[in-house]
Amino acid sequence: MQKNASFQEILGCLPKALLGNFLIGGLALILGIAFGGPKIYIDLDTAIYVFCGLLIVYLAVTWWSIFTLAKNKMAENLVVQGPYCFVRHPMYGAIIFILNPALGILFRSWWLLLATVPIYFVWRRCLKNEEEFLKQKFGRDFLDYQHRVWPLFPNLRQFNKILFYILLGALIFIITFVGLNYSAVYLRWVKWEKQGKITYDQPDKKKIPFSPLPTTGGTLPANYNEQSNSIVIGKLNIEAPLVLANGTSQNELNSALNQGVIFYPGSTLPGQNGEVFLSGHSSVYPWNKTPYGQVFTLLDKLEKGDIVSLIYNHRQYDYQITGKEILSPDQVKISNTSEPRLTLFTCWPIGTSFERLLVRGELIK
Repeated sequence: MQKNASFQEILGCLPKALLGNFLIGGLALILGIAFGGPKIYIDLDTAIYVFCGLLIVYLAVTWWSIFTLAKNKMAENLVVQGPYCFVRHPMYGAIIFILNPALGILFRSWWLLLATVPIYFVWRRCLKNEEEFLKQKFGRDFLDYQHRVWPLFPNLRQFNKILFYILLGALIFIITFVGLNYSAVYLRWVKWEKQGKITYDQPDKKKIPFSPLPTTGGTLPANYNEQSNSIVIGKLNIEAPLVLANGTSQNELNSALNQGVIFYPGSTLPGQNGEVFLSGHSSVYPWNKTPYGQVFTLLDKLEKGDIVSLIYNHRQYDYQITGKEILSPDQVKISNTSEPRLTLFTCWPIGTSFERLLVRGELIK
């Protein structure tokens, strides 16, 4: 009997709960492989850095818990010190809320990240027998402790009301922000694999075909293109109309932005010397029904050397990206250069108008 009690004291519900955790996590990964996602749309280096950071936190909580149990002789005493004054089962909580999300980010799997929810309920169910054992062993002391402290997640309101309301406000803000900018958030953070290929390290490089150039007659210019005025960014899978705004008021500009990518007032036109200055939406609210509400959501994914093509008056102009920067709105100005250049800009970060992201390019001659 003593051997069974010792085994339960040392491992508790860990073997059973870990098995359930592993099965759900494995199923999530299989679903991701079978359906090609959804993948978390971040690069591998970022995923590794975030994973390592969370892993350090997980190990710190685990070793703190083990040290506290050993120091307070867990076999003889009810341990309520160290991390156990915040949660009844800190090591289990760390597995659920730190290690599982860390693995989800490492594998860049939304399925695995969301699997934290059913995994939590598996642990809660497995904890029942362990807590019954603790009630029998420590009696009223454990019942008082159980009443004060939550099992797997800290009761932040009891611990620190200011911190609780700050985090609650942040959570409400995040939910509201994602709801209002769902399409742009989905485009930025969710990616599906295609034909078994891992494509989420870079934006799509689908080539949008242009109308074929004429090969006979010799009467049309070499850069002739039959398409109407439009911007094409093959790397981002973007093809949108180029639009001239009817005025310079914010309402007139917004109306034009809903129809495509606009020549900002004061911009030169393709084929002229000077800076072609184009603007497009990075995100719009759900009630703004436009197919171009996320046309520049991924604009920051452009890198030096990428190509942006403009078709204007049936002529194609190719620009090579040379750099990008983030400026405050009052710093955004059209330059007085006489060189044929291109600047694409949009509100930044997505869902806000705090700053502007500018991507610059030069005409390929």
